[in-house]
Amino acid sequence: MSLLTGLLGTLSSCMSHQGMPTGELISVEYTENGTRAGNKYYGSVERQENGTVILKAMKQNYDSIIEKKVDAEVLTHIQNVIKEHKMYKYKEKYRPILQVLDGYSWCFEAKFSDGQKIYSSGFNARPHDDGCEIIQAYMIEQVTADSH
Repeated sequence: MSLLTGLLGTLSSCMSHQGMPTGELISVEYTENGTRAGNKYYGSVERQENGTVILKAMKQNYDSIIEKKVDAEVLTHIQNVIKEHKMYKYKEKYRPILQVLDGYSWCFEAKFSDGQKIYSSGFNARPHDDGCEIIQAYMIEQVTADSH
């Protein structure tokens, strides 16, 4: 009985959603895949060991990945989107009720300086919120902005 209680406790802690991580966002990645080979969209922002922040993203679907140095404010902005849209409450996996043999998939991951992570993915299903789409649009905006 105690083994079953421990197992259920562990399972429920894995399934329960934590609050917003308290550390600073150090990296974020969002990908989408469609029926064509390769990523439909790829975007990531990561703080390097030396403190610089590198953005790698596509300007549009199925495009090549562009890499550029950006201000640390980019991570702050994305962290605010995560908080405002409560993306830390996203389920780990989204799946449709009925079987779908063709379609799309997506994956979102955010890592924080306190060691916490947010991970969510889906196959032909998404959260009702548009946080991932907002982050994708922001990455596209940043990668297309002129560097001065």
